[in-house]
Amino acid sequence: MGKIIKFPSRKQLKTNDIIEGIKEEIEMCEENLKEALEQLDYLNEEILYLNNEYGMLLTELTELTKENNEKL
Repeated sequence: MGKIIKFPSRKQLKTNDIIEGIKEEIEMCEENLKEALEQLDYLNEEILYLNNEYGMLLTELTELTKENNEKL
């Protein structure tokens, strides 16, 4: 006698479709999260650079202001 092939029920098929849909959504979310983190890293580097520039400019302005006040 041959083997009986059991086909999935409609409920099982629907559940499998839902699971596959959720997996695809998770993959898309992971990709978006990765891109967002890369952008965040770039922005963080830019902020550090700008903060250093600001500090140097502030120091230069302070020195120039002191020199100018000493001349007066």
